[in-house]
Amino acid sequence: MAQAQIQTYATCTQVTFPDILYRYREALIQLGCTNQQVLEWITEITWPTSDDDSFGDIYAAPVRLTPPDTAGLECVGIEISLYGEAAVPSLKDLPTWVGFNLLIDTEQLPPGSTEVLFSAQVGRTIWQILQVLARNFTEIGAYLTDEWQDNQTWRIIAESAGDPWVFCLGVFPRQLASYFIEVPAGFKGTVVDAGFGFAEVNRWQKLPWETTQRVK
Repeated sequence: MAQAQIQTYATCTQVTFPDILYRYREALIQLGCTNQQVLEWITEITWPTSDDDSFGDIYAAPVRLTPPDTAGLECVGIEISLYGEAAVPSLKDLPTWVGFNLLIDTEQLPPGSTEVLFSAQVGRTIWQILQVLARNFTEIGAYLTDEWQDNQTWRIIAESAGDPWVFCLGVFPRQLASYFIEVPAGFKGTVVDAGFGFAEVNRWQKLPWETTQRVK
């Protein structure tokens, strides 16, 4: 299976963790998720019982999202993970983050898509999903990555180290503009309600924001 993931993140504490899980649940409902089993699973996740516990949970079953005016998207699962340590040593006391991943099997996408190219139909749907997530999670926004890009953009921004242009499509809040001043060759951008968006051009049959109007 060739995998991609739609990712978003939020800083959290043990106190705020349930509220953030609930916010993600509500975002999925906005995106047309009617699967009560997965919605209940999200709210039943608990904070680790000790600092020694590694945390990660996965809903390993299909989850269908149907944003308005799209054909919908079948995800093969959802991962929710806590990150409490920096990959690069830092003098700063970095916060704990919770990461949410919608998992996509790119080999099962509709016709017109390949492992490296997403059809206009898929682009339209993913663009809608990213905008809803970015409006609900405003620290990092939301973005699509392939299996080699997993977690990199978030970690680079959270730790202020490295090149953040390791994603296929993203919607980012305006307060992160300093990370995206110089747009590299191969990317194009647009302005959206939640901030601004960028796409790696050669991944898309048609630029996703050209396939649909912005979500209201």
